[in-house]
Amino acid sequence: MNMKKIFGFALALLGSASTAFSQATLPAFWNCNDPAAAPTGFTLNQGTSGTFVYTSSTLVKSTPAAIRLDVTGEWVKINWTGAADTLWFYASGTAASGVTAWKGTFDVEASADGSTWTSVKKLVDTDMPMGTKQLFAQVGSTARFARLIFTSKTSGYNLAIDDIEVRPGKGGAKPEIKVDYAGKTLINGNEIRVGNANSFDLTIKNNSTLGDLNITGLQKSGTHAADFTTAQSFPVTVKAGESTTLKVDVNQSATAGSLKATLGILSNDSLQLPFNVKVYAIRGRLATEPSSAPGALNLVSNLAWKSVLGITSSSADGYLVMLSTSPITATPVDGVAYQRGEYLNGARIMHAAALADVNFDNIWGATKYHVKAFAFNGYDSYINYFSTSASSLEYTTPGLNPGSFYGSLTAADTLLVSKLRGIVRPHFQVYYSNFGATMASNFDARDTTDGKKVINCFYTGYPYVFTPPFFFDVADQNYLSREHSYPYSWMGEASQDSANYSDLYLLYLVHQNKVNAVRSNYPMNNLKTVTMNFYGGKFGTDSAGGFAYEPRDFAKGALSRSNFYICATYNRAGAPFTIPTANEFLGMNQDQNVLKRWSKQFPPNGWEIARHEYVASVQKNRNPFVDHPEWACYIDFSTMKYVSGGTACGGPTISTKPHAVVNAYIYPNPSSDVMHIDLSGFNGSEVKVTVVDFYERTVFEGKRQGGSMTLDVKGWSAGQYLVLIQGATKQAVTNVMVN
Repeated sequence: MNMKKIFGFALALLGSASTAFSQATLPAFWNCNDPAAAPTGFTLNQGTSGTFVYTSSTLVKSTPAAIRLDVTGEWVKINWTGAADTLWFYASGTAASGVTAWKGTFDVEASADGSTWTSVKKLVDTDMPMGTKQLFAQVGSTARFARLIFTSKTSGYNLAIDDIEVRPGKGGAKPEIKVDYAGKTLINGNEIRVGNANSFDLTIKNNSTLGDLNITGLQKSGTHAADFTTAQSFPVTVKAGESTTLKVDVNQSATAGSLKATLGILSNDSLQLPFNVKVYAIRGRLATEPSSAPGALNLVSNLAWKSVLGITSSSADGYLVMLSTSPITATPVDGVAYQRGEYLNGARIMHAAALADVNFDNIWGATKYHVKAFAFNGYDSYINYFSTSASSLEYTTPGLNPGSFYGSLTAADTLLVSKLRGIVRPHFQVYYSNFGATMASNFDARDTTDGKKVINCFYTGYPYVFTPPFFFDVADQNYLSREHSYPYSWMGEASQDSANYSDLYLLYLVHQNKVNAVRSNYPMNNLKTVTMNFYGGKFGTDSAGGFAYEPRDFAKGALSRSNFYICATYNRAGAPFTIPTANEFLGMNQDQNVLKRWSKQFPPNGWEIARHEYVASVQKNRNPFVDHPEWACYIDFSTMKYVSGGTACGGPTISTKPHAVVNAYIYPNPSSDVMHIDLSGFNGSEVKVTVVDFYERTVFEGKRQGGSMTLDVKGWSAGQYLVLIQGATKQAVTNVMVN
C-alpha cells in the first residue's frame, strides 16, 4: 500500500444567491462522487497521491464513484447547523479478490465542537460488510459534527463510503428559527446577493413542534445599514411548523454602487442570538469600483510543474489573476464575471474570486511567466474592476535539477549501462491502479470553464474534457487510457505487478479507441503512407512498407527518452528490455535509430521538464536521458552494450522486409464461449498466436499448425482483445470482443 501524507481540504458549492459556507443545513446529503467538490459542510482527510475513489459497481451506491479510505486516520467529516438525529451512509470493506471477511476498525464519531470526539458506532473486522450496505448511527441532538474514520487499517483492506446523509431531529418544544432566501436555507452569518432589486423577501420558519417563535425586531449594522428598511411591525408570532415572510426594502435613492449591511433578526430562539444575514445589494449598473490595485504579488511556491501565487490584500471583494508566457496586455471588462480556465486575449484566467493563494496548473519547467492581477468589487453582471492599474509579477520556473543523483558518472565511463541501472532502478513504485490519481489528477489535468478540467492526449493532442474526479470511464467512447510507450508485450518481465509495468516515466494518457487500440504493439516511425489519422497522430506504413504509428511532434522526443529509460532501468539477465525487443512478437521491429533521431530533433521542452521533475518527486528517481539526452548515443539498445565515443547515434534506418498481411477470420465475434480462427491464409504453415487485452497484457500465447484453431474465452473478462498471428512470412491482426 502506498502510504499517503494526510491532509484535509474543503470545497464548498457556490450558489447564485449566497457565497460558500462551512456548515451544512439539515438534512445534509452527499453522493460522494467527487472528492474535489464536496458540498458545504463536508470535508475530507485523504492523501496527496493515490486513488481517492472507487468506481466498481459492487462498492458504489450512487454512480460513478464512492469515497476510498485506505490509510489509518483518513476520514470524511460533516459539520452542520441545527439538531441532528441520525447519520446514514453506505459502506463496504474492500480487499483482494476472493476475500470474504474484512479486517480493521472503523468508527462513526460525533462531536459538539469538532475537537472532542465520541465514538457512536464501531465496526471491527467482520462487522464491516463486504459489499455495499446501508448503515446508520445515532449522533445526538447536541452534536454539530460527525466523522466516518478509518480508525485502524489492516494491510490489504480498505473502505468504500457512499451516499452520506445527516437527518435532522423531529424538533423540540423550544422555538427554533430557520431563515430561507430564494429557496435556499441560510446559516447564521450567511451573505445573500440581491443585485439591484428594490426589495427582497426573507422567509422565517419556526422549526419547533410546540413552542411559538416570537420575532421581536430587526437589528441593523454596517456601512449602509440605513439603506435597508422594513415596514413590518414587531413582534411577530410564528406558530410551530409555520412560517412568515419578512420584506426588506432597499433605498432606491442610495448612491450608485455597492450597498452592504448586516440584518440581525431578533427572536426568542433558544440560542438567544440574533440570526444575522449579510446583504450585498447594488444600486445602478455596477458595484463600487475598488480604490486601488491589489497589493504586492509573491510566489509562495515555485516548482518546475506547479506555482502558487500569494496576493497582498487591498480593500476589494476579490481579485482577477491572469497568467501568460507573454507580456499581458488584456484588461478585464466591467460587468463580465470571468471563470478560472478561460482565456482573455491569450492570457489564462487563474483566479476570479476572493483573496486566497492561487494555484497555477499546467506549468512548464524552465519557462518565464507573466502574472497580472486586478482588483474588483461586486459579482455576476455587477462586477466592477479597478482597471486603471494592476499588480504584476514576472518569474521563471526551475529547470532540470539532477543535483548529485548521478554522482560522478559521465558518458565516458565504459560501465555506463550497468551503473545507470544501479542508480535509476531503485525507486518508489506507484501502482498501476494509482496512475489516474497520481498523474491525471495531479499533473496532466488543467482547469477549464464550468468546473470542468481538460487533459490532452499525449500522442495526438486531442482535448479530453471531463467533470472531476478523473477516472478511466470505459463507457465514454472518447475516454483516455494508460499507454505504455514501450509496449508491455515487448517487456522481458511479464508480471503486471512489477515496477516496469507501472513506471510513471513510461505511461502516458492517450485516447483509447483512436490511439491506444490503433498503435497497439506497432513500432514508432515516420510514415510514408498514412491510412488513418486522428488529430496529430497517424497510422500507416513506413518507407519499408511496414506498419507503424507516428505521434505528433510534441510527443516524439519524450516517448523516445521513455523507451531508452525503460531499457536502461530494467534490462538484465533473464529479463531483456531492448530496442528492438528480444521477444518474438508481431510488430516488434522498433528501430532505435528512429527514436534517437527523434530525441535529438525534439529535445526536452518545458512540458517534459515539468513532467520529469514531478515524476522524480514521486518516484524518487530520474530519467537519465532527459537530464543527459546525449547519453543515448553511448548505448546500443539492441544489445544494451556500451559504445565508446558516443557513435551509436546517426545510423541509417534499419530496413526490414515486412511480413505480408493476410486476413484471419474469427467467429463468432463477439463470443463468451469459444471462438474459431480460420488460418487458411497461412497455407498450413506454423503460426504463433498471441492475444493481448485492453491493458496490453498477454492472456493467451501458443503455436498452431493447420487450417484452423479454437480459442476458449470462457472466464475472460468482458471487453476488447487484440489477436496477433505471425508466421514465417505472413502476419494478421484483428480485434475480437468477449461478452
